[in-house]
Amino acid sequence: EEVSSILSYCNEEKIGVVPQAGNTGVVGGGIPMDKEIILSVQDLDQIEAFDEVNGILTCGSGCILQKLQESVSEWNHLVPIDLGAKGSCMIGGNISTNAGGSYYFRFGSIHANIIGLEVVLPNGTILDLMNLNRKDNTGYDLKHLFIGSEGTLGVVTKIALSCPRLPLAKNAAFLACDDFKGVEETL
Repeated sequence: EEVSSILSYCNEEKIGVVPQAGNTGVVGGGIPMDKEIILSVQDLDQIEAFDEVNGILTCGSGCILQKLQESVSEWNHLVPIDLGAKGSCMIGGNISTNAGGSYYFRFGSIHANIIGLEVVLPNGTILDLMNLNRKDNTGYDLKHLFIGSEGTLGVVTKIALSCPRLPLAKNAAFLACDDFKGVEETL
């Protein structure tokens, strides 16, 4: 509601807005260039629910990634995003920048793991895309427009995220090849 009223006011007054999450990006997307205001999502840091049966986490966009990881690990699940900045980056920023991380190849992209979003459009309209069904083929899947849009289409305020079960074991292997041709043949 507060984000909606701020964006509505700024839209009417033609004031630029720069959404900002953990400000851990290295490209400067969360830094104002002229006379814009910064809209921080840091107070949207509540974990609303975790559905242990379906592995769906519902939380605010200001939740720190590491805190989400620690929370769902209590239910033997994991957040399918892992970044070096996990101690300070926020899930809303991860979604808005389409962050990858080391779990990408195992669990897929953010697109594959987002079940639902709540987004506030630049005119203040709250867009509720929080359908928690894993399979939903009723109309357009608008949430994917906002993943990676860096706040240009709207500000992500709430997330529903698929959290797979923790693996029962972790193994590491080291494979050495004499040359690149050997790598190609191995793969």
